[in-house]
Amino acid sequence: MEIFAGLGLFFVGIKLIGANLKQMTGGWLRLVIERATRHAWRSTVAGFVLGALTQSSNAITFISINMVAAGLASVAQVLPLVIWGNVGTSALVFLSAVDLHLVVLFLIGSTGIAFYFDVDRSPKYRHGLSALLGLGLLFLGLELIKVGAQPLKSMPAVRDVLDFSAQSYGLAFIMGVAITIVAQSSATVSVIAVTLVNAGLLSLDQTIAIVIGASVGSGMSIALLSTNLSGVGRQLALLQVTVKFAGAGLAIPVLAVELAGLGPGLKAMSGVFGTDPAFQVAMVYFLLQILGAFFVGSFQVRMLELAAWASPATQEEELSHPRFIYPEALGDPDTAVQLVRLEQQRIVAFLPELLAYTQQADAHQNSKMSALSASGHALGRHCDNFLTEILDRNPSRELLDDAIGLKKRLATLTSLIDTVEEFVTTMQTTAPLEMNKKLDSLLFALRESLEMILHVAGDAVGSDSRDDRDQLVQLTSGRSGQMEAIRQRILDLDTLSPIEHRQLYASTTLFERALWLVQRLLRSPDEKTQD
Repeated sequence: MEIFAGLGLFFVGIKLIGANLKQMTGGWLRLVIERATRHAWRSTVAGFVLGALTQSSNAITFISINMVAAGLASVAQVLPLVIWGNVGTSALVFLSAVDLHLVVLFLIGSTGIAFYFDVDRSPKYRHGLSALLGLGLLFLGLELIKVGAQPLKSMPAVRDVLDFSAQSYGLAFIMGVAITIVAQSSATVSVIAVTLVNAGLLSLDQTIAIVIGASVGSGMSIALLSTNLSGVGRQLALLQVTVKFAGAGLAIPVLAVELAGLGPGLKAMSGVFGTDPAFQVAMVYFLLQILGAFFVGSFQVRMLELAAWASPATQEEELSHPRFIYPEALGDPDTAVQLVRLEQQRIVAFLPELLAYTQQADAHQNSKMSALSASGHALGRHCDNFLTEILDRNPSRELLDDAIGLKKRLATLTSLIDTVEEFVTTMQTTAPLEMNKKLDSLLFALRESLEMILHVAGDAVGSDSRDDRDQLVQLTSGRSGQMEAIRQRILDLDTLSPIEHRQLYASTTLFERALWLVQRLLRSPDEKTQD
């Protein structure tokens, strides 16, 4: 029961530490990651420190995935942060190998007094205090496990089980894999293993096998959790899995050589700094992380290529990331403005692809349509921020007018994306229904016409010829009267249901709005500061 209670306190402590550190480091952690990824060595140091603080390589991995998805960093930039975050998690394993009895008592006593005086009600100290309490409970739980394990060693039944399991390192390895898949943390399993070997309940060889199995289990756990990811997000997850498997894969042959008596191995390496079994196990955990980090780091270029091959960037990710604008281009504002034009042309060019979803109303396709639309908005925000930086550099009058005109075009583009998405959603609403043939023909014609106009608009936006833009403006001008006449002819049939009435008005109105926005899109850069 002492072991059972100790496990309970240990997991409560883990939960408190993780939840409160997440609250404390949410925005700050992202800021640190964003700054660290600008230099490889900073990314390495930051990964180690953040791994030690958060004790969660998964947290760092998924924050990195979100940053890559947002276009704030590339996979190559965050990779050192992710792989060295694993090494940082070894800090807790080393602490569990040290006698912290007095520190634990002080932590629980001081945090209890702080709670009594309502320090926990302060937004400034609440999460830090709760994290310290979690740390105290975690180590108190380990103390209870250690105390509860002492009398078990003298029980005949337990000795028989230990003697049997000591003959099979494979069984210990499988236990490490299985428990880690459930716990989803190799550090957590390793901390408990360190405590048990320190109490004499496990042998050093068994515990090392469990820790290696925990590394493999952690990789399998990440692989399972990432099955719903795609693109660059899955690339990072696959690289993290490679780190875990590489560490274990390099360690297993070394351990096998040592166990066969053919030469020194893991135990010899871990015993260089001390022969205490608990410290040696902590050292083995550290070596596993180091081996995995060095392996992936040494073949980083090849690993990135393989990850990109296994999980190519999705269409949405490709669109949301700038292809032409980059920070260094701000040094030449004239060129920078031209690069923004090219990015805007990319946004216009993808709009016809949204119309492909007009006949597909299932949840998966709608999710893809929303992701495509969100990507266009994300690229628009990149362009807007880039233009703002150009304006902040006090450009010439001519360049100022160009930048303001392009900002107006971005606002129009945003509205056009929303209008096309709404048009598609409206077309989906009654797609399965048996509709009036004339109305059905009209809706089909609207879709085909809008797709053609958007294709031509994409070419016109990127063209230097004003004639191309003027021709498209003429093509899309003065259509309100024609649309009203078409609506009236269909309504005169008096055979439309209420749903078809709504479909008619919604579709034609959105079509007209799209044409008006296309005109505005083509005119705004030329009109500059005029509306």
